[in-house]
Amino acid sequence: MHPLSHPRTCNLLLVEDQFDLAALMEQALQDGGSQVTHAYSVFDAMELLDTQHFDGAVLDVELRDGVVFPVADRLADLGIPYLFVSAVYDQLVPARHRRAPFVAKPFHLDMLQQAVHRTVTGH
Repeated sequence: MHPLSHPRTCNLLLVEDQFDLAALMEQALQDGGSQVTHAYSVFDAMELLDTQHFDGAVLDVELRDGVVFPVADRLADLGIPYLFVSAVYDQLVPARHRRAPFVAKPFHLDMLQQAVHRTVTGH
């Protein structure tokens, strides 16, 4: 487990529509030193991006109200690093987002913590 080494708490957006999995992911990310704001849908995530600042984001690809790529587009426009966490194949990720890390479900929580750390800090 790698705590995120920032002078302040790392503020993460978690976009995941499976409640139980989201709770596990949120706890693991908090244990890794992050403050986590959770969105269950593309709509909710877009609203949060209008009102809050995030240092990084963890995005499930398929949500109840569609695919998460509009959120990824917005994050890219804002210069906020993000990664995908999904059971769908990474080949479904559009070319414009293929540089973003992809963590395949199922995964170990320490793998998620490490991927988020690398994504947000750049190491």
